[in-house]
Amino acid sequence: MNSLIMSSELAEINENLNRLGFNIIDSENISLLLPFERRHADMQCLRVNDTFFVLKECKKLRKTIEKMGYTVIKTQKDISVKYPYNVLLNAVYFQNKLYCNIKALDDSVKKYCFQNKIEIINVNQGYTKCSTAIIGNSFITSDKGIYNAISRDGAEGLLIESGDIELNGVDYGFIGGCCFEHNGTAYFTGDISKHKDYKVISDFLTKHNKRIVSLSNGKLYDIGGFIVV
Repeated sequence: MNSLIMSSELAEINENLNRLGFNIIDSENISLLLPFERRHADMQCLRVNDTFFVLKECKKLRKTIEKMGYTVIKTQKDISVKYPYNVLLNAVYFQNKLYCNIKALDDSVKKYCFQNKIEIINVNQGYTKCSTAIIGNSFITSDKGIYNAISRDGAEGLLIESGDIELNGVDYGFIGGCCFEHNGTAYFTGDISKHKDYKVISDFLTKHNKRIVSLSNGKLYDIGGFIVV
């Protein structure tokens, strides 16, 4: 059974993922962050190969991952509600490169990347992971800077419009916070057919031989992403 680090606040999504064979590792409630991102996994944890970086404030999450036999490194900086000090781990590891706002990235990740010869690619968007859905060897994003950076390295991407993804407390959420791909299937927190860019997203996923599973009947909702363990 595969495990997912994620927020478990939405019962319907949890139940459907359990039914599909996933075990949920609940993210923590970090009061130092803004209300709408306090339980977001992509704010709390970053996986690079088989090493997990976890906010030092997330003691329970760190212990859970360690018990599963993985190497866990806690952040050196203190998390803060103020951007960019809230996005210490909000980075995308893809094809042996790390895409992030390097000024925001925690020093523990920088040190690891240097030691393991992982190139860090700077982008302006501090919410890099939130803004990016990795789909096998391809990706989807609404951020032009991220799209250009990853595309330059040879990966095929899809640039979609911003918006049409719900997140209480702000105007809209991001594509990376509402979907993940695993074993040839792209899972979405809501009904992807209700998104304004459904046709281009569907065509892109079909082109890359990915099935689509909608985990609820509502609109897409940014729950803070999924980290497959």
